[in-house]
Amino acid sequence: MTRIASSRGRDLIESVEGLRMKAYQDGNGVWTIAYGHTSNVHPGDTCTQEQADAYLAGDLHQAEWAVNTFVKIPLNQNQFDALVSFQFNTGALAHSSTLPLLNEGKYTEAADHLLLYNKASGKVLAGLIRRRKAEHELFMSPATTLPDTPKKPTSELPTRSWNVVFDYYWNLILNIFKRK
Repeated sequence: MTRIASSRGRDLIESVEGLRMKAYQDGNGVWTIAYGHTSNVHPGDTCTQEQADAYLAGDLHQAEWAVNTFVKIPLNQNQFDALVSFQFNTGALAHSSTLPLLNEGKYTEAADHLLLYNKASGKVLAGLIRRRKAEHELFMSPATTLPDTPKKPTSELPTRSWNVVFDYYWNLILNIFKRK
């Protein structure tokens, strides 16, 4: 079953990312716009609310895909949402110390490992400490008995074009080569 983030998870991401309509450099020097969107962003870029929502939907879809793909044990909605937020921000769930613990069923230890990811460019950032704490608290909170629904029905979310997918992976490849 493919899961999607609930409105609570999406609200967490929107609140910690914040909305910026003009491109800026994040704590790692990566050009970013909207709700933490980094793919194909250049200095001076701007976006509309509609574009920001579309970027968020696409980036959220990628984060949801990663959690659905790499986590091999059952999660409640809050755990899923917390991991989607973590993946959305770091892109590192597959290579994190959290994932093996989680897939061994060590839920509490895995949640505690989320708190370790509080640095950008080697420096501890207060914003990342707050974000990881919020993700940890969400992960550890009991799931509600009623299912939570996304803010927008899936049919209203923008469809992904192959250009968006290509841009994402092309930028990922370029960033890997920049690090070497």
